[in-house]
Amino acid sequence: MVSAPSNDLFAGGGEMGALMRTTDWSRTKLGPVETWPQSLRTMLGVVLGSRFPMLLWWGPDLLHLYNDAYRPILRDKHPASLAAPAAEVWAEVWDVAGPMARSVQDGGPATWTEDLQLFIKSGDMAEETYFTFSYSPVPGDDGRVGGLLNTVQETTVKVRSERQIRMLHDLAAQAADATSEDEAYRIAAEVLAANELDLPFVLLYVVNENPDAPRIVAARGWENREGSWPFSEVIRTGHDVVVDDLSARFGLLPLSRWNGRLEQAIVLPLSRAAQSTPSAFLVAGLSPHRALDDRYRRFFHATADQVANVVANARAYEAEKKRAEALAEIDRAKTTFFSNVSHEFRTPLTLILGPVEDALALPTPALQSESLKAIHRSALRLLRLVNSLLDFARIEAGRMQLSRVRTDLATLTADLASSFRSLVERAGLKLVVECPRLSEPVYVDPAQWEKIVLNLISNAFKFTFQGEIVISLGAGADHVTLTVRDTGTGIPARELPHIFERFHRVEGAKGRSFEGTGIGLSLVQELVRLHGGAVRVASIEGQGSTFEVTIPTGSPNVSSARSVDRAAPPVVTAVAPYLLEAGQWIGAGEATFDASSIPMQDVSVTPDSPSATRPRILVADDNADMRDYLARLLSARWRVEVVEDGQAALDSARANPPDLVLSDVMMPQLDGVSLLRELRTLPQTSQVPVLLLSARAGEEAMLTGLETGADDYLVKPFSSRELLARVQTHLELARMRREWASELQRVNRELEAFSYSVSHDLRAPLRAIDGFSQALASEYASRLDEQGLGYLERVRSATLRMGQLIEDLLNLSRITRATLRRERVDMTAIARRVLTELGERDPQRNVISRVSERLVVQGDPRLLTVMLENLLRNGWKFTSKRPIATIEVGKVEGVEEAVFFVRDDGAGFNMDSAQRLFAPFQRLHAESEFDGTGIGLATVQRVVARHGGRVWAEAAIGKGATFFFTLGETAS
Repeated sequence: MVSAPSNDLFAGGGEMGALMRTTDWSRTKLGPVETWPQSLRTMLGVVLGSRFPMLLWWGPDLLHLYNDAYRPILRDKHPASLAAPAAEVWAEVWDVAGPMARSVQDGGPATWTEDLQLFIKSGDMAEETYFTFSYSPVPGDDGRVGGLLNTVQETTVKVRSERQIRMLHDLAAQAADATSEDEAYRIAAEVLAANELDLPFVLLYVVNENPDAPRIVAARGWENREGSWPFSEVIRTGHDVVVDDLSARFGLLPLSRWNGRLEQAIVLPLSRAAQSTPSAFLVAGLSPHRALDDRYRRFFHATADQVANVVANARAYEAEKKRAEALAEIDRAKTTFFSNVSHEFRTPLTLILGPVEDALALPTPALQSESLKAIHRSALRLLRLVNSLLDFARIEAGRMQLSRVRTDLATLTADLASSFRSLVERAGLKLVVECPRLSEPVYVDPAQWEKIVLNLISNAFKFTFQGEIVISLGAGADHVTLTVRDTGTGIPARELPHIFERFHRVEGAKGRSFEGTGIGLSLVQELVRLHGGAVRVASIEGQGSTFEVTIPTGSPNVSSARSVDRAAPPVVTAVAPYLLEAGQWIGAGEATFDASSIPMQDVSVTPDSPSATRPRILVADDNADMRDYLARLLSARWRVEVVEDGQAALDSARANPPDLVLSDVMMPQLDGVSLLRELRTLPQTSQVPVLLLSARAGEEAMLTGLETGADDYLVKPFSSRELLARVQTHLELARMRREWASELQRVNRELEAFSYSVSHDLRAPLRAIDGFSQALASEYASRLDEQGLGYLERVRSATLRMGQLIEDLLNLSRITRATLRRERVDMTAIARRVLTELGERDPQRNVISRVSERLVVQGDPRLLTVMLENLLRNGWKFTSKRPIATIEVGKVEGVEEAVFFVRDDGAGFNMDSAQRLFAPFQRLHAESEFDGTGIGLATVQRVVARHGGRVWAEAAIGKGATFFFTLGETAS
């Protein structure tokens, strides 16, 4: 065969053809072109003529021959790679590519690899690249593999783009649930750091007061090092800044996972909408395996924009959440306000409307002195409440205008304080007033100053039960200070920051009354502020409180005040309502009322029984007028005992249970609902009727009272006739319940005696039947045919079942009546003993039992033994048809309540019938399938109930059953 000229061989090969035509092939391992085999010539022509990247490896050393389209893949390896061995050209990746090429060279099948990651040396960089390629064998002239054809496509841009798009998508998706700005930064750092090839490390900074020293909020892939970033340059230019000297700034950084050393980073600004200066910075490491080209820089900008977006969204969510919380707080404050005001208004309204309605119902309508006084006090109290609310509303709306005049503040304050002296001393306290004359008058609004002083003194009196109340006034260089100090119950430290908040009340505080709108101290603070002053409080719980009001002296400079440069007379105009209300806090306290001592001209009822035998009603209310009114109303028919708070009512009920309790809901010490709960837990008062009186109207409030266990719920204001009718009804129902309970106890005693008698009378003939049956079976068996023996066996079987039924019924009765005693019980030991006994009685059974260790509880050992015996016998019975059965006893893990279980893999049951399981004499299987009395699970249920627990079951037909039970214990 005549070889084609070399010029014809390389014709049409583009730049690579031209290069090959000028190459002295004799100096290469391929040798002169004239010596090349025909297969090489043919394949090289195909490669050079193709516009797709192709590489022809030829000979044992896989010498390089390639076309123009393949040249960019070689980077700076061209033209030295022409005719060079593959192992030299691709030395940095030959550990990956070499074995693949050799396997095809040695006769293996062609290969196909998609998006293979290779770090190719390009200059001083090991560049991250991706290729999709195949190695195909090229036969030589002798028929053996002469070389390999490598068809290849670089997919680096595609792989990087997909990875970066996926990262940005993940960032948007995961940060969508961020509820705060800090959480958005944390999520952003975590998502970005997962793309280690594009972002070797990530730092996020937030600008604070000092723009040149922002605060770091998130960091991933970066050790804390001494050094700084050019934040000021980014702020000045408004653009990103590339940092090329990481080693100089922060010291030599460690090698990456792909043996590249970080030397560059980029600092990008994160700006809020409509802001020229950045609010945060993203600092990201540049990959040492790629150059910072336009594509890479655009990726950083897109990343910074995405981070700014998710942070902006989180910031917007956080702002919306704060707005929602603020609105919710306002709503809660409104709810508290209306609840308090409702209570405060309804009590005096009841005391006004009740006596008036009673008077109108008389043949000759008239009001007696006590009723008139109660109406007068209640009307004054309503007026004070309304005035306080109007004052507060004007302050909130900014419409409160002070009329500040030159006032003898010492005389005014001393007169206000002294008006409480008689009341304070009557309560057994000492009142100290220290108001020396000031050197000059003070500009105040006298009417508003009265409210400040009266609210503080009234508050001190409300919470002081022994000791003294001290009111003092002193002058400083440019101010005057009013101090109100008491030796009362004090304020818990956790409550001090909230003491001046509107509608705030100290939960559980011990006071003379629970009444109040919750705006008194808040009103004091607002009025003091209008005077340009401040109010402070110091308190130690159990030792007392000190309120200190400071206002400036001299001419007023408060824009909302108008001043009058004349002295105002020291008059006291608003004391009466405060004194009348406070006077009710030190009423009779606890007393017993009867018709013989309380006039009842305003209630037309007639006692229906002698005083000593009449039902006794316990009334609890912190309002003295309401206590007096209820006492006068009820004592014509019943004996009445009144107390001033829930704790006193509970103490009285414990010592001497009443026939009925009538209680207000909102009271100090112990409120009405808490009192109700306590009464229901005491054996002697659990069945006593409780009627709640409340100012909270509406179906929800009523249902809350009834669901707590109240027998009835009345909303103030109520009519006297309605109250009397309801009290009468509940006393009658209570009497009937007592009679029914007594009758039930009598019947139960008779049934118990009957059951013991019947069990004794039945056992004797059953023992006789069983004994004679055994004698017949042992002594006369030879005289009976097979049918007779069968009849005899059925007699014995029925006798045994009857005996078991009697024993189970007696056990059920004993469990209900037995005294429960709790001690440490090892259920593991009990369960193992019961299973051992079952196995000894039924040795032919093959049962695998598993009992967990340390199943220790506090319970009655005798009752718990009966319970486990019944559950395990149940499992033993219903697995009897399995060749190999499993019974397991254990404890459910990971729950708050201690839950135990007994599980078997027996017959199971339909869950539709689960509700019937624990009722006596209920069977879910035919007696021909499984025998039994139907008492065992009912016994289990009663044992569990006696321990304050519950029992339930889960099962499937043919797959076994699991019985769960609790014993009123928490998991440990």
